[in-house]
Amino acid sequence: MADSHNAIRRRLLLGGTALCASLALSRRAASADFSRPIEIGIRPSLPTAMLMAGHQSLRLHFEQTFKRPVALSTAPDFSQFQRRVLRGDFDFIIIGPGPGWQAHLDRGYPIIAVSQQMVRVYILVAKDGPIKNIADLSGKTLATIGPLTVSSQIAQTILREHKLQPGVDVQIHHMKNPFNVAQLVAQGDVAAASFPNISFPSLPAAIAGKLRILYEAEPIPGIFFMVRPASDMPSPKAFQAALFNFAKETPAGRAYIKDFSHEALTLPDLDALRVLDRFLPEIRQTMTKS
Repeated sequence: MADSHNAIRRRLLLGGTALCASLALSRRAASADFSRPIEIGIRPSLPTAMLMAGHQSLRLHFEQTFKRPVALSTAPDFSQFQRRVLRGDFDFIIIGPGPGWQAHLDRGYPIIAVSQQMVRVYILVAKDGPIKNIADLSGKTLATIGPLTVSSQIAQTILREHKLQPGVDVQIHHMKNPFNVAQLVAQGDVAAASFPNISFPSLPAAIAGKLRILYEAEPIPGIFFMVRPASDMPSPKAFQAALFNFAKETPAGRAYIKDFSHEALTLPDLDALRVLDRFLPEIRQTMTKS
């Protein structure tokens, strides 16, 4: 008889615990603000007006899919953008591979898609200029985007491999975005620039026509599409389904993929993405300093 009473008591306790957990979840869901706009954070790879215009089709697709407002956002430079990412300011994130890998490992943000277009860093020089090889950059200035980016880190690796010490033999000039970097070379203000291939098609013809690719580095994984899980947001799986539907099934999405040189979107292979581990120490150190 005592065993029977104990069994009943255990069932009641378990049932009460489950009910409390269910009520707690219900309260959290009820307190979540499902009217809050979904905020898409976009890496500052172009002037802000160009970024906002280029991502309008994605914004509209998410609005139609999730039946709620969607806002586009960025930051003045890559370091400030990464601070916002790590702080949790964005719900859906479009980010470079090195900083994205940090956000995945250090904040646990899921990577829901990766651009099929691999990132190749170019060293650009003036089309009709005197620079013929990397050694010719000795005593010159190379422009690049922020030190946080793999574009900057690869450029400095290239210099070291050619026996040139960054900051000593070649001065490094950091700019806000690739557009500004290329513009400096086209105007003759610097001898060379480190530039990601994925941004090259977006350059105005007047600038691109004045440039020449001096060197092309080995490829690394492309742009990441990530989410910050939150109770008042669509799930990572829902974001992933909406993104792939946009990219594959809609004319606007196919145009978006082409305009930003993604080629296509693929599912992440986390083992393959481990090649980005080599960039983490410098990225973390840069974020600690900034």
